[in-house]
Amino acid sequence: MLLLLALLGCDPSASKPDDTSGSAGETGDAAAPSTTPAECDPATAALPRQQLRLLTRREYAATVMDLFGFSQGDGPWEVTLEGYSEAASVHLAGSFNDWAPTVADGGWALARDGDTWSGAFELTAGSYEYKFVIDESDWIADPANPDGIDDGYGGWNSRIQWSDAALDPAADLPVESRPEGFLFDNNASSGLVTTTHAERYLDAAGALAAAALDAPGGWLPCESLAPADPSTCASDFARDFGLRAWRRPLTDDEVDRFAARVLSADTFEEGLSVALQIMLSSPDFLYRSELGLPQDDGTWRLTPWETAAALSYLFWGTTPDDPLLEAAAAGELDTASGVAAEARRMLDDDRAAPLLEAFAAQWLGAEGVLLTEAELKADMLAETAGFFRWVVSEGSGTLEELLTADYTTASAALAAAYGAGSPDSDGLVTLPPERSGILSHAAILATTAHSDQTSPILRGLFVRGNLLCQELGAPPPSAGGVPDVDPDATTRDRYEQHTADPTCYACHQYIDPIGFGFEHFDQLGQWRETENGMAIDASGDMNDVEGLGTGTSAPFEGLPELAATLAASERAYTCFTLQTWRFALGGLEREVDACALEELGEAFLGAGGDIRELLVALAASEGFVTRETP
Repeated sequence: MLLLLALLGCDPSASKPDDTSGSAGETGDAAAPSTTPAECDPATAALPRQQLRLLTRREYAATVMDLFGFSQGDGPWEVTLEGYSEAASVHLAGSFNDWAPTVADGGWALARDGDTWSGAFELTAGSYEYKFVIDESDWIADPANPDGIDDGYGGWNSRIQWSDAALDPAADLPVESRPEGFLFDNNASSGLVTTTHAERYLDAAGALAAAALDAPGGWLPCESLAPADPSTCASDFARDFGLRAWRRPLTDDEVDRFAARVLSADTFEEGLSVALQIMLSSPDFLYRSELGLPQDDGTWRLTPWETAAALSYLFWGTTPDDPLLEAAAAGELDTASGVAAEARRMLDDDRAAPLLEAFAAQWLGAEGVLLTEAELKADMLAETAGFFRWVVSEGSGTLEELLTADYTTASAALAAAYGAGSPDSDGLVTLPPERSGILSHAAILATTAHSDQTSPILRGLFVRGNLLCQELGAPPPSAGGVPDVDPDATTRDRYEQHTADPTCYACHQYIDPIGFGFEHFDQLGQWRETENGMAIDASGDMNDVEGLGTGTSAPFEGLPELAATLAASERAYTCFTLQTWRFALGGLEREVDACALEELGEAFLGAGGDIRELLVALAASEGFVTRETP
């Protein structure tokens, strides 16, 4: 395959692979770009650096929710059970209704819609165990809930922790900064704790400890907050909860110190509160360690515990679960095959869905739709995030399907805005022929436009930057502005006038011919045949798709043809590999091994562009678990 191309700037001197100059903006005038491949040279290949990675707000919230088994209390508890279409009844029995054996005895009945049983029930704060009861005879644990406890009869009770107030643990934490060219919220070099961070973390730890003590059943390995053997309970708490919170076993000294802290308070509950706040405010909790242990060749290999955390935050965005910690303790993460096995298990788990959706929203810039004034903005974001998750988890899993699919996961209201039919039983909507995959999603079209008009430049830059990793340098100070709206001209006419200047053309030859192909879609992503009473020309050219300055041309008419061109482009697969690597390692090119990326890119293409296989190959690669000293 072609070697990974470097980021490209309009400044001819900007040829280093680690250049992070800004993208050409709405006004971009600059000199012509140059092409410098970042070739794989094993003799000089650089590994990712040792680092400590501060939990993002997203990771922090998911982690504490999982540590305590919290469920959001903003509204009723919603529960579903798939299957059992032949059953006459399904009800919930649990500690909240004295394990009612029948509905008549107080069981909470679920309603059926096709083969899905569902219900919504009010709960007060606390920890509960429960089961589904099929036809008032067959008792089963909740297959969608991984938290549970032995029922004492050879089976399993599902368990839920509930807080009767909405809990948003990261609501007051500072927003992450994202370096130019880095699309994601987890840039490691930007994750520094400021004074503001420290104050917010202390406040959050106090609130979390209070909420946790309201529902101690899921995280406290004792019978109650007033245990018969306080000393043993305090040690068990420090050892068990400490392992999950700090993502490594605590030393004996650490266990003893935490146990002593619990026992020194006036009451056992007060001691637990202090210990929890200390644990949740510690760097051992707030930072993920990627320091590793020294190897004979001078590199550093992540410990099994660090590897477990790296896997868990890559695939689930949260702390490792018990099977992953057990795999780490058993040495099963010391080999590439062991890491790959855990990666596949985690991808197959429903807990991968939120992380897949977060990656998609950030990679494609769909988060920005929530900052617009567009109607259906929440539905727009949900469509793009949900579509990516569906393709990876339920569809072919390929990049080609993301780009060229003739269906989406739009809501009924958004589907109506598209002029499409209603969602089917899987929530899928068949797209009109003028739409194709992610390029035609309203979230993408709205965030690459202005509030009152489209932007061929923003849309062209989206394709170059997000999908092809071809970055253009920042415009010079003398660059012009956005062309004025002219009621007697189309957007294409105005921007063609704007870029007629030879200086502008140097960069805009790579931007505008792509952006013009989006012109049938207005600033909210709705289809239009005319603009200002004039027919729209949506012809474009995906020129130099494999690399700027290569002098190639790929004319297209409308988004489906553009999507097909991108899906057939090797560069799109190389770029997706790079974007995935950036997300996993939390860094830009200066932290990227060109040889590792080339190997991953070849594996991705060899697997037919299967995103699942790329993720597994990335996790099993040496670059995922090996570090070098900064």
